[in-house]
Amino acid sequence: MPGSDSAFLWFGIVPILLLLIVLSGYRFRQERRQGEMLELQKREIETLKQTVGALCSSAVGVDKRVNRLERQGRDLEERQENIEQSGQQGEPPYSDAIRMVHAGAGSEQLVSELGISRDAADLIIMIHGMKRGGT
Repeated sequence: MPGSDSAFLWFGIVPILLLLIVLSGYRFRQERRQGEMLELQKREIETLKQTVGALCSSAVGVDKRVNRLERQGRDLEERQENIEQSGQQGEPPYSDAIRMVHAGAGSEQLVSELGISRDAADLIIMIHGMKRGGT
């Protein structure tokens, strides 16, 4: 029965060996694809880390600018309040003087009616009188 052993070998073991070779090749290709995908994901994760880092740095800069603008806003509010309080405490009424200059008042009239200094009246006329004369 030497022929039956050879037939068993060709019809039994050889197909199994061929199947194992095909499965090994398929498994090798799968592992290679998984390795490529893993490398791609690692690169994408690194890119995302860098992007998040840049966004965080940018957010810190924006936060500093917002804080600076808030401080400036508070300073401006405080200055505005001081100006308003000064106006209520009898400071020279420059807005009235400007309005009068636009209406044609001279420095003598500003000094006598508003009680501002002659130099201040001349300066207001020089600055705001030009606008009236130029228009």
